[in-house]
Amino acid sequence: MFTLMDFKNTVEQQLIHNRDKSFFYELENGKLLLNPSGETIQLLIQKAKEISMFITDAKVMGTYKRLVRYISNQSIKVFFEVNQYLDFNRESYRVLQNIYGNLLEAICKLANQKEITEKDINHLFLVHYKNLQAFLLESNGTEIFKKYRKTPVLFEVKCAEYTPEFQMKVLNINLDTIKQPVLDIGCGPQTRLVRFLRKNGIQAFGMDRNLNSSNYLIDMNWLECPFKPNRWGTIISHMAFSNHFTHHHLKADGNFERYAQKYMEILNSLKHGGSFIYAPGLSFIEEALMKSNKSFAVTTNEYSTKVTRLT
Repeated sequence: MFTLMDFKNTVEQQLIHNRDKSFFYELENGKLLLNPSGETIQLLIQKAKEISMFITDAKVMGTYKRLVRYISNQSIKVFFEVNQYLDFNRESYRVLQNIYGNLLEAICKLANQKEITEKDINHLFLVHYKNLQAFLLESNGTEIFKKYRKTPVLFEVKCAEYTPEFQMKVLNINLDTIKQPVLDIGCGPQTRLVRFLRKNGIQAFGMDRNLNSSNYLIDMNWLECPFKPNRWGTIISHMAFSNHFTHHHLKADGNFERYAQKYMEILNSLKHGGSFIYAPGLSFIEEALMKSNKSFAVTTNEYSTKVTRLT
């Protein structure tokens, strides 16, 4: 009998199998480097009917959508771990869930065959990986994946989580004078700075992708978060929002305008005297802000920028 634990183990094992392989590198015969693992192939040959029954039962019991969400979320986590600049909105999640739903349906159809061969399974996964490739290109453009076409070894563009003390120093934050409430954009899954601030009596909140939401942690893409006017005393972002903004500013098909709009939305969500503190700096928009908007003051130091709302 194929169980939920078997399902999760299979998903994890397959993700690990392709973990270090470039999604866009093609072999000489035109095939993708990605492939089903030997364990996955044998599992489908031997237990395709059991897996099909498991999927059918999930539909009857109302847990099918949960399975699709699980495998989609696990894939998204891997994408983020590989390249922090990948971006997925709510529609992207819906599209990805449809892709994995199609994969599960294809496995059910495969189970109806009299004989299942390795060739059948390889073809099934090739179609699936082509769908995932198209999904990545549609959601993130072509520029970010150009280097991934040139080498079979997957290179990572990761973000690090620094100690609270280091972040406080870089952002030049003083616990005695910081204006509350505080929002840390791109706080990281370990939420180190948020927890540090809260332990020191600061009303602090964190926002990032793939967080476990709580009363002070927001699991959300910052581009989709509505920053309401006059809400925050201080918004901070160390090596997160501004790095992504710069990435889109420099990328040929980057989403620069949306980041610029969100930047202004963040500033307008500050209370009078409140500040948006971030590192690294964004000179290309800070200069334009100082020339066109007298409601904000921009101060910079060696490591970070502070934009304060004056009116």
